[in-house]
Amino acid sequence: MKPQQAITKSTLQIACGTAALSVVMLLIYFLSGQFSWHVVASAVLGGSWAVANFFLMGLTVQKAAQDDARAKNLMQFSYSLRMLFSALVMILGFTVPIFEPIAVVAPLLFPRLTILGMQLSGQYKPEPKTESERGEE
Repeated sequence: MKPQQAITKSTLQIACGTAALSVVMLLIYFLSGQFSWHVVASAVLGGSWAVANFFLMGLTVQKAAQDDARAKNLMQFSYSLRMLFSALVMILGFTVPIFEPIAVVAPLLFPRLTILGMQLSGQYKPEPKTESERGEE
């Protein structure tokens, strides 16, 4: 399935925001004297999964919108799998010696912070509700 343009655009925005926040995190590690290649590897692991998780969520929503009959089950299954992989990434971050746990976990929060920043700056505005959606309230 080919991702819709909106998913690609949103994922690119999340990737840029996650990368920028990862650089800030690395700068903080550098200024605190804790910087090492372990921190960089951790930021790459956490940041990569955070962006992939967002992209997979977008693909799932796209697929669910095309298949109303299975939409709820598809969304629940996707959520469960993505949370499982998020847990595995965190377990790797805490158990494998080459990773710095905080530097793995922090980037998992960066997509949410990116969206918040976009909302506050006016770059992201939810789609206006249609007549049928207003009637369901």
